[in-house]
Amino acid sequence: MFTDNPSLRKIVRTGLLVFSIMGFISGTLPLAIISPALLSGNPMPDQFPAFAIIAVVNYSFAIVLLLVRSKFFKKDSDQRIQ
Repeated sequence: MFTDNPSLRKIVRTGLLVFSIMGFISGTLPLAIISPALLSGNPMPDQFPAFAIIAVVNYSFAIVLLLVRSKFFKKDSDQRIQ
C-alpha cells in the first residue's frame, strides 16, 4: 500500500502511534478526575457513567489504531528477513 513511498509510510506509522497514545491519555484523564471521589468514600458522582463511557470509547479507539498499525505497517526488518 505505502511501499512506493517510504517517507509517507513512516509518517503514517508515526501518526497512528501518536494518536493511539493520545487516545490512551484522553481515556485516562476522566478516570483520574473521578477516582478521588470514588476512593474517598463519598457517594458515587452522577457523572461517573459518562466518564466511564468516554474512557471506554477512547481506549477502544486507541487499541484499534494500534491494531491497524501492527497489521498494515509491519517493520521493514520483518520484510528483510524473508
